[in-house]
Formats: sequence, C-alpha cells, structure tokens
Amino acid sequence: MAASGEGEWASSREDGDTIILSVEGEREAKHRLVERTNILGIVNIVVKGLMETSMQQGKTLNDAHPQLQQCLVAVEQALKHGLRTKRSMLGQKKSFWAVVEGFEKMSTDFSESISNVRGLPGIKTAVGRGRAWLRFGVMQKKLGDYFRTMTDNKTKLREWYEEDSIMVRDEGQVLAGLLMGLNAIDYNMTLSAEEFDKSVGPLDLSGFLRDGNCGISGGSASRGAGDEEGGESGLAQLLDQKAYLEEHNRKLELSLEKVQTRLSVAECSVGQLEERVREEEEEVGRLRQERDDLREMNERSSAELRRALENLQDDQKAELETYVQTRAGLNDLYSATQRNLDTESRRRSQLEQELELLKTSRTEKETAMLLLEKSVHEKQDTIVGLRRQLEEVKTANLKMTSQLKTTQETHQRDSLKIRGIENKLSQTTANLKKADKELVHTTIEYGCLYIHPSQ
Repeated sequence: MAASGEGEWASSREDGDTIILSVEGEREAKHRLVERTNILGIVNIVVKGLMETSMQQGKTLNDAHPQLQQCLVAVEQALKHGLRTKRSMLGQKKSFWAVVEGFEKMSTDFSESISNVRGLPGIKTAVGRGRAWLRFGVMQKKLGDYFRTMTDNKTKLREWYEEDSIMVRDEGQVLAGLLMGLNAIDYNMTLSAEEFDKSVGPLDLSGFLRDGNCGISGGSASRGAGDEEGGESGLAQLLDQKAYLEEHNRKLELSLEKVQTRLSVAECSVGQLEERVREEEEEVGRLRQERDDLREMNERSSAELRRALENLQDDQKAELETYVQTRAGLNDLYSATQRNLDTESRRRSQLEQELELLKTSRTEKETAMLLLEKSVHEKQDTIVGLRRQLEEVKTANLKMTSQLKTTQETHQRDSLKIRGIENKLSQTTANLKKADKELVHTTIEYGCLYIHPSQ
C-alpha cells in the first residue's frame, strides 16, 4: 500500500510539473508575441514619422537627423530580437552582422553592400559593421529588398535566430514591407567610422508623438487621441498596403518580362524547329531517291558480277592447269637455288670473319692515332708554354737592361759629383794649409812684437 501511494504521488507530481511547464511555455509565447507586436509597432511609427518629416522638409537627410537615428535604432532592435548569443573567449557576443554575412552570396546587391562595409577603414567591431550596413541600405534605397531576401529564406535564418523571433515569423515579411517605405527618403551617410563602434542610447519616441507624452488627461482628449490613433493606424495600414502592392507589382512586372523573354525565345525556337523539319523532310525525299537509284545500280552490278565471276572461274581453271605444269620446273629451280644459297652463305661467313679482323685492326689504328694526337697536343701545349716563358725572360732581360743603363748613367753622374767634391776638398785643404802658414807667420810676428816691448 505504501509503495502504491508513493507511485501515485510521484505521477501526480510529474503531471503537476508538466502543467507548470506548459503554463510557462504559454506565457513565454505570449511574451514573445507582445515583443514582436511592440517592435513592429515601433518600426511602423518611426518609419511613418520619418517619411512625413522627409516629405515636409523636402531635402536630403544625414546622420545628424534625430528621427533617422531613432529609426535605425528601432531596425537594429528588430534584427537583434531572438538572435542567438555567440559565445567566445572574450565573453558573450550578440551581433546581427554574422547574419548579414551569411546572405552575402544570395544576390549581387547584397554582396556589393557587404564589400562596401568591409572597405570602410576604422570600424573595429561587428556591431559597427552592422550599423554601417543599415545606413548603406538606406542610402542605396535597397534596405527593404535586403530584408525581403533574408525573410524569404527562413531555413537559413533559423541558424542564427530562435523560432519565435520577429525575423523567422510572419512579422518579418511585414517588417520588410515597412522598410520599403524608406526607399522614398534621400540620405547621405556623414557619420565617421569611429562613431559606428560606440554604443547607442535608448530608443526615444518623443519626436514621433504629437506632444511627447504617451497619455493625455481628460475624456475629450482621450477620444481625440483615439481618433488620431485610429487615423494614424489607418494611414499606416494604407502605407503598408501601398508598399506591399508596389513591391508585388514590381515582382509581377519582372515575372512578366521573364515570361515574355521566354515566350519570344520559344517562338524563335519553334520557327527554327519548323524550318528544320522542312529541311529534314526534303533531305528524306532526296535520300529515298538516292536509295532507289542505288537499288537499280546494285541490281545491274550484281548481274555484271555474276558474269565476271563465271569468267573468273574459267580463268582460274586454266591458271590451275598452268600452275601444275610449272610447279615441277619451279621445284628443280628451287633445288638449284638452295645449293647456290648454301655456297653463298659459307662465303658470307668467311667474309664476315675477315671483316671482323679488319674492324679490329682499324680500331687499333684509331686508338694509336688518338694517342699520337694526344701526345702532339701535349707537345704543342709544352711549346706554347716554353714560348710564353721565353717571352717573359725576354721581357725581364729588357727591363734589366734598361735598369742597368739607368744605373750606369746614375753612377757616371755620381762619379762626376765625387770628382768635383774631391777638387773642392783639395782646394779647401790647400787653403787651410795656406791659412795655417799665415797663422804661424802671424803668431811669430806677434811673439816678436811682444818680446820687444818687454826688453
């Protein structure tokens, strides 16, 4: 009994958990539905307000326009709704740029817009590249087309978005239709590359509301606001329908052009096929006539061949008799020829032996000639070397002769100088001797004079 009671309690607990989970799932689904509705309503408001402002001002907008900034923020929030978080070593990242890159090969315009964003210098984050891509789409008036391309391929979107996100659900088609209205806006991107990586503030809808407040006090004011909201919602629905119809008409026109092109190609192909059928029929008639002619020629040729075959058989019989008669003579001739062949074969073998001996002697002679030529070349090289040495010796002798002459001339000049110096030395010696004599004589005289006064 206790075991059965515990089993019932466990089953009841599981049922309760299932009910709680189902209730929580319904709440989450309703919460997601409210989020999608709010985002779609906000985008509707900002797109409509931006279109009205642009039509009133009648000039090209830039990044300094506040309503344009809030419109792009709302579109960015729509792209981030239900986006799966990407985990990396630096933390969690949540950017829609990876989604945009996943559709790069879907169309040429899509690929060109992504290439333009990648070519912008100074953008360092994926969030900045995504914001730049949105502005390029508005500037090129193709943002709605880009969103239509993405929302048409929901299987690919499910790789990045959750099942209840606005891009995967039907609201994505409505969002693409709303963004078609931005094609009527002229916009030039003036924001610097560094500004794309900066964080944006909260969404401010005060510029899109009449008095900047969500609620209006008073019963009459509430009714007036209700009428205005009804008119605005009706105008928004008309704008949405207009954008959808324009896009639908554009697609129908493209489809009609494709069908007309295919029809013209098919008509040309049919005409070519008819002409080809007529030519084939004429060719078949000509081939039939040729077949009949060939049959007649074949019959005539067969009769002629039969007659020729009979004549050939008679000729073969006569040739056979001639062959039998000549075969005996040929046998005798073959025997004589065979004997001559044996004799010639023996002679040939002898001649081949003699030829081998001649080849051997010739090879030896060629080897001796090669050795002789080699020795001659070596002697010639030796002679050339000796001549070169002789020339060097002659050159050295000439140099030494010239040096000897120079030395002799120098020796002669030195000898003359030495003789001059010796002459000068002899003169100087004579002068010195003469001076000594005069000095002695003077000394003697001076001594005499000195002795004389003392006496």
